[in-house]
Amino acid sequence: MAELPLKAHFVAEPIELPDGRRIRVSAYPDGSIRFSVDGLPYVLTEAYLSGNPEKDKAIVKLSPGRQGSAAAHNYAEELARRNRP
Repeated sequence: MAELPLKAHFVAEPIELPDGRRIRVSAYPDGSIRFSVDGLPYVLTEAYLSGNPEKDKAIVKLSPGRQGSAAAHNYAEELARRNRP
């Protein structure tokens, strides 16, 4: 029988970015962390997930992605195009 998904024991207030996207962070009893970000799609462009836990930090970087490319290289231009009337 499959285990039931864990219920988050901590959910941070959403953070609103200057362009209106929102980020939410949840923590679970098993030590896992979940990030939820508006404004899909995203591409994982950087991840440091192991090392010396006393000195290092886990880092995950998501970049805006476009269909057919690895990531939007100039996100400022993309935002400007979206906001044109």
